[in-house]
Amino acid sequence: MSRILSLCVGVAAVALLLAGGRAGAAPNKLPPAFKLCPRNDPNTVPCLEDAVDVAIRELASGLKDFGIPSLEPLQIPQLGIGDPNSDAPVNLKINFTDIRIYNLSNAKTSNAKLDYDTFLLSGHERVNSIYAEGNYVMDGRILLIPAKGEGKVSFTLTTLQVDLAMKGEKYAKKDKEFLKITEFPVNIYEPDKIVFNFENLFNGDKTLGSSINNLVNENWKEIWPQLQDPLQQFLSYSFREYARRIFDKVSLDDVFLVKAP
Repeated sequence: MSRILSLCVGVAAVALLLAGGRAGAAPNKLPPAFKLCPRNDPNTVPCLEDAVDVAIRELASGLKDFGIPSLEPLQIPQLGIGDPNSDAPVNLKINFTDIRIYNLSNAKTSNAKLDYDTFLLSGHERVNSIYAEGNYVMDGRILLIPAKGEGKVSFTLTTLQVDLAMKGEKYAKKDKEFLKITEFPVNIYEPDKIVFNFENLFNGDKTLGSSINNLVNENWKEIWPQLQDPLQQFLSYSFREYARRIFDKVSLDDVFLVKAP
């Protein structure tokens, strides 16, 4: 991804989180529904997986006290794909705006791992179906056929799988140990299928619009790599900020128990 696009994705993510509002009175505990797990128990994996699932479900409606907006839907102000200088058979320059992504809170966690000493928390997420809608502006070509349009867009991703890793550095504050989030890499695997529906292609010409939508959906695997990287970047920025807002206020002892309950 280009440096300019990377910066745009980052700015959009920060703007989204700032739009969630300022946090209320600074809490020093997780909300009661969150699940706590021991930090160095060899049998803690099932607890971690359940805890991550619970946290994702709680984030669905946001955490007002932490200034975290709702995850359901996840809102992406702007996301662009395409290279106007490419000579690839499928070359679509698309600017998506006001995108809303649904069903992320239905993610199911597996392969959770925690290295408390170096602090690395990782896991694999699977969502059976993701639905997104918003606006688009398109200009380009697909198999030598021009493709232009502007209007509403929706798309469904079937079987989305994501690897997450939260990395941090521990530090002392007010006689307690806290965590500074340093990285939150996100790796999204190619879904089983993507179905797009671009409205108002060629100023509403239904015949041309239907043909281009069919071609786009027949060639979605050519489009996915262009969508994958900016989407990963946006989720990485967003999730890192979500985590930072929590771990800045809640000590590690209040998240990862010294001993099993």
